[in-house]
Amino acid sequence: MGTMKSISSLWVVTQFCITSLLLLTMLASSRSSRSNTTAQAATGAPSAGPVASSSSVAAPLAHNNSTGFCLTFIVSSDYTCSEYMVETVDGYLLAIQRIAAVAAPATKGPAFLYHGIMEGGDIWVLNPGGESLAFLLANAGYEVWIGNTRSTIYTFGHVLYQRQQKEFWNWNWDDLVSKDLPSMLYAVHNHTQQPLFYVGYSQGSMTAFAAFSQGPLVNLVAKAAMLSPVSHVNHITSAVALAASYLYADQILLAAGFFEFNLYGDAVAKFLDIVCTSPQVDCTTDLLNQVTGPNCCLNETRMPLYYLYSFQSTSMQNLAQLAQMVRTGGFGLYDYGYLGNLMNYHSLSPPQYDLSAIPASLPMFLAHGGNDTISDTDDVANLISLLQGVPEVLYVPEYAHGDFIIGCTAGTLVYSHILAFFEG
Repeated sequence: MGTMKSISSLWVVTQFCITSLLLLTMLASSRSSRSNTTAQAATGAPSAGPVASSSSVAAPLAHNNSTGFCLTFIVSSDYTCSEYMVETVDGYLLAIQRIAAVAAPATKGPAFLYHGIMEGGDIWVLNPGGESLAFLLANAGYEVWIGNTRSTIYTFGHVLYQRQQKEFWNWNWDDLVSKDLPSMLYAVHNHTQQPLFYVGYSQGSMTAFAAFSQGPLVNLVAKAAMLSPVSHVNHITSAVALAASYLYADQILLAAGFFEFNLYGDAVAKFLDIVCTSPQVDCTTDLLNQVTGPNCCLNETRMPLYYLYSFQSTSMQNLAQLAQMVRTGGFGLYDYGYLGNLMNYHSLSPPQYDLSAIPASLPMFLAHGGNDTISDTDDVANLISLLQGVPEVLYVPEYAHGDFIIGCTAGTLVYSHILAFFEG
């Protein structure tokens, strides 16, 4: 035990000395070398402006050059669907889809839908028309645009890297805040020349909160509706999320060289090896409810379809950043450790996104559930207290995390309120 304490003390002293030396060196050097990373987003110099100004969707892609989204999911002749490519400043080629109802001219403006983590834009159209928000908005006269994060199968890859390369997955959540979301929103705005109605689910809400707190991007948005909103996760009760975070599964997987978190890959197998050691996680039963909370209203007959399409890869760094937030209770940029933080942020700890910087003038709607173990009611209350404006709030006691996006009663219990909010 004495030897272990000595080694631990020596490690702390060594890290302190190295950190101090690097700090002195950096303070002596010119601050003009500041990294052009997502640190800019939290220091008042967001990259969203220059990224977005060049984003455009000049012409739809031919079906033989598309991701197949429209051909797979928009099969009814009641709707038109077209697909566009948007390039981010760091070379990712995102796909966004435009859906409109044939019988309802799109006169009410563009509505942009952004999915959560380990999902793609298909999550908005997996249910029948009366249960899918994309179809309901189109039927109501909105021009519906569906966004897709860089990791989904509904993208066109990267200008340099293939999906199987480590470099393709070298990104974290901050890159979605400062690159993906601004690129897509500016592209839609440039195409429509109208303010957008924004809908974000789970990490799609979290990304918007952070991006809107930076200033320029929020000016494109007329109203914002957030489903299962996530920011600070101080009170998260998801058994799997808590076990993964406090058993440091993210750090173990990163140290082991994993860079992609694929539901059907080795990373998930190793992840489960770690998480299933927790007495709070029962790996012999349905893990979905142990992640999201007990969903009340999923159509069990459609579960094979949900499992086939709705779970997609993400980067290990994206998951790691969420685990960092669980452990610290913060809402900040990626924590690279003391040395990495000094190099990226010129501070020992990562900057925090300031929710109070979101303008009070932005009309906002929040929908959360009583059984949601990710978007906990106490965390939602904390989010509301940090916002300058007073959002309209819908509380659905029986809903858990998944119910808001694929619940068969979401059309009447939730989406009808979004339509009323947008049109009010």
